[in-house]
Amino acid sequence: MNKVLLSIAVCIITLGSLSAQSFVGKINPFPNQSVQAATDDTIKILAVMVNFQEDRDGATFGNGKFGSIYSKDYSNDILDPLPHNKEYFESHLTFVKNYYQNVSEGKVHLSFTVLPDTFSVSKTMRNFAPDINSSDFTTLGQFAQEVWTKADQMNPGFKFSDYNVFLIFHAGVGRDISLPGSLGNERDLPSVYISENSLKNIFGQSFDGFPVSNGSFKIKNSMVIPETESRELDGISGKVLFEITINGLLVASVASHLGLPDLFDTATGLSAIGRFGLMDGQAIFAYNGCFPPEPSAWEKIYLGWAEPVTVNPGNYDIDLVTKLAATVSDTVILKVPLNSSEYYLIENRQRDALKDGAKVTIKSNGNNFTKTFLNDTTGFYSYNTDSLSGVIEDVDEYDWALPGNGIVIWHIDQNVIDEKIADNKINTNKTRRGVDVEEADGVQDIGETFTTIFGDQVVGEGTAQDFWYANNKAKLYKNRFDKDTRPNTNTNTGANSLISFNNFSSISNKMSFKLEYGDSVIKPIFAKEINFQYPVYNLSKGSNPNKNQFCFLVGTDLIIFEDDTKIDSIPEFSSFKISSVYFNNTTYYVGTLENKLNVFMDNGTQQYLSRFSLNTVIDAPPLIVKDPIDNYKILIATDDQKIISYSLGSLPSNNPDTLRIQTFPTDVRFSKVASDGNEVVAIGSNLINLYNPYSLIVADGFEYKLNNERFIDLALSKDAENKSIYVALTADNNFYIFVDKKLYSTFSLPSSVPIISFSLVDLKQDGNNYIVFTDGKKLEARNLTGASAINFPKSDPQGNNFVGTPLAMDFEGGNNAEIISYTKDGRIFAFDGNTGKIVNGFPISVGNNIDVIPVLFNSNNKSSLAVIDSKKYFSTWNIGSTVGTLFWAEENDDNQNTSFVTAAKNSNFINQFFPTSRAYNYPNPVYNGQTAIRYYVDEDSKINIKIFDLAGGLVAELNNEARGGYDNETIWKVSDIQSGVYLARIEAIGISGKSESVIIKIAVVK
Repeated sequence: MNKVLLSIAVCIITLGSLSAQSFVGKINPFPNQSVQAATDDTIKILAVMVNFQEDRDGATFGNGKFGSIYSKDYSNDILDPLPHNKEYFESHLTFVKNYYQNVSEGKVHLSFTVLPDTFSVSKTMRNFAPDINSSDFTTLGQFAQEVWTKADQMNPGFKFSDYNVFLIFHAGVGRDISLPGSLGNERDLPSVYISENSLKNIFGQSFDGFPVSNGSFKIKNSMVIPETESRELDGISGKVLFEITINGLLVASVASHLGLPDLFDTATGLSAIGRFGLMDGQAIFAYNGCFPPEPSAWEKIYLGWAEPVTVNPGNYDIDLVTKLAATVSDTVILKVPLNSSEYYLIENRQRDALKDGAKVTIKSNGNNFTKTFLNDTTGFYSYNTDSLSGVIEDVDEYDWALPGNGIVIWHIDQNVIDEKIADNKINTNKTRRGVDVEEADGVQDIGETFTTIFGDQVVGEGTAQDFWYANNKAKLYKNRFDKDTRPNTNTNTGANSLISFNNFSSISNKMSFKLEYGDSVIKPIFAKEINFQYPVYNLSKGSNPNKNQFCFLVGTDLIIFEDDTKIDSIPEFSSFKISSVYFNNTTYYVGTLENKLNVFMDNGTQQYLSRFSLNTVIDAPPLIVKDPIDNYKILIATDDQKIISYSLGSLPSNNPDTLRIQTFPTDVRFSKVASDGNEVVAIGSNLINLYNPYSLIVADGFEYKLNNERFIDLALSKDAENKSIYVALTADNNFYIFVDKKLYSTFSLPSSVPIISFSLVDLKQDGNNYIVFTDGKKLEARNLTGASAINFPKSDPQGNNFVGTPLAMDFEGGNNAEIISYTKDGRIFAFDGNTGKIVNGFPISVGNNIDVIPVLFNSNNKSSLAVIDSKKYFSTWNIGSTVGTLFWAEENDDNQNTSFVTAAKNSNFINQFFPTSRAYNYPNPVYNGQTAIRYYVDEDSKINIKIFDLAGGLVAELNNEARGGYDNETIWKVSDIQSGVYLARIEAIGISGKSESVIIKIAVVK
């Protein structure tokens, strides 16, 4: 563990015997902790033995001198017997050397020297001990400074430069364990590894090490470790020795030097991974500190000692072999990605892979001998080691310290690790740990504190039932692990990972299970990290219907993938989203960059690249339209107020058809061009204009000009009578809707977050396309009058913001669109356009921020989705079992950038003038100052609303003009209205003379 080893309070149920889940702790905090990885795996330790000035301090164990912690001679029948001299500490370091030689597969080379002479520092232990709960460790830094200065003085000419880790063994015990019956250890020294960064925090950023006299070398780190953790306690019948040794502390300190972060909860000191890995208090003090288990799969991978086998989406029969029984061809660690930031590491851990019991090598009275334990027994448990004495120098299988046997599943969250590792806080949030054990018993209790019937507190450290294996007797165990089990396979953000494990085999050195990706409908196609040099800012689907091709803009380069394989790269291609089209067996990719139009052509056997230079800068994404004789044209808008046309059919060598459309003021700049195939509509600054796409003249004189706003987005559609619909968004969150070239309606949306884009969607097949967008926390769907669609807006249950442009496709075959929307943290939702409910199987997750608008497409006769996240992780899924109807498939709707949606279907059209069931208000009751009174009419109508109190008095009268074929709304402001129940009579008078009314109740609560 890094810089600070945990302080642990041990609760004893009966003196001298601990419960199986016994350690409760709180760390000694260290300022500005940060993990530092060693530059290599060669560890050369120099150790010194240090006394303090003698004291009679009741807040420390012993009097400051080696051996003073024992009040009587316990001979050699205890752990860590006296004398605590050079040979004694060498035996402990021998254990550390053996441990790392074994668990690192020989990758760590450790050697050590213990200087033979003890010496004393100038003060008592109390003077060097940091205050309880203090983050100021200055005194401990001063202790290390004095120690190494004196060591240098006592050993003139010694080559300190031959070492890279500097260890101080001090008299007394550590402020790491508090036991009932003791007088306390408030002024003992905490066991710490102090890195160079930590010393800089104490002595200033100019600190570059403690100088020594031999050469220019400086000491830049220190380990502070006590002579033992054993101490005498006051029991009923007198003093009792509680035996805890320092092997685990030493191993963890070396791991800190190697760069391994702590995996316990460093905010509370409580366990987080139990005895399933190394860097947790329960593991460090396993078997009373004699030997910890091997590091976890994540720890080994992090230190470069192991490589996992990574699986891609698919179905597998997996065999995992425990390390000591594995051959070169066996899988020892399996990596199963959930998304780009989360993954499972799976390993088979066995306490006795060699089937020969635990062979413990002991050094006692100058002699080495081995004791064999065929099983845990009296005097040989994790919490009771009365059968051991002397100094433990080795164990043939360190995993005997595990709480059980079987498959261990680790849930790794790289986002948490990346965010918190610098502060050594990977596992401080117990609901979202960076390195977490998926506890098979279904109860997440590692690190949880419990109170026994005797009033003692114990902490969960994991049990044998937290392993995955057949015949696990835990009450909640199902022998499967998926989205519906406890625990489940959802991501840490609550998304469906689409991963399922089942049929775990019985405990053995070789264990098996089944791994499956996908549920009944949603199935991953592939997920791949793409190593682009620059961020991706655009994704689109290639237009070739015979291939799954995807286009990325990376910087200004066009990158083309076929499925998950890169096939082309064209530098300096576009600064706007490209457009593409497939005809005459050729795919055309069109991009614009400053004053250049770039066209890349691929007919499967030959490729061409044409670059056309203009005398002006191109302002908007290129648009591809089809003329009456089936020729495709590229339309581009320029900053000298031109729209320029190129005929694709004559490429690669042609001249553009250039016509000046209109002379605009010089401050007018085009920002988008859209087309329904018959008309071209352009927005430029505060203007919206209509053009004929073939002659490129202003059509019908249509032009609309804003006064103090500017347009930023545009989409086109048709109504049931084939009238043109233009929807334009301004930078002030205002929508302008034009029908048949006339302003039809406007509405404004108050939002603290600017609305930057939208889509048009046949949401309900009621004859209307809806405007769908995100405005901060909500996914909104509005009809052309500005009224919310029924069952909208939608919010993320976790309260995160929806971002980007929503997409739409009918992939469930329910005769209405499903809306795809996504949150900043990478969760992807699908909402049923009719009911507003989350589609079964969603949300799914890509793992990181989604900054690029995804793509909907059909592949292999199935509805599909493609996403790339901020860490360049490219993922695709089948999300429907059949070919789906695309409504808004990608940025600017489609791969031609048309921003056009056909007329909505009217299978759910309401053929009733004024249906009373569609008249209501929301919210109801009214709490926040206003309510929307909602009603539907099938023809344009005048609306009169009279509101009465229960006594019949007229409270308010509201009048409005309602658009036929839409839900309409009238706002009633109730700021001056008293609490109570009111009756609203809504009367509609249609242009045909029809007249109907309805009365609704409205409750006002203040």
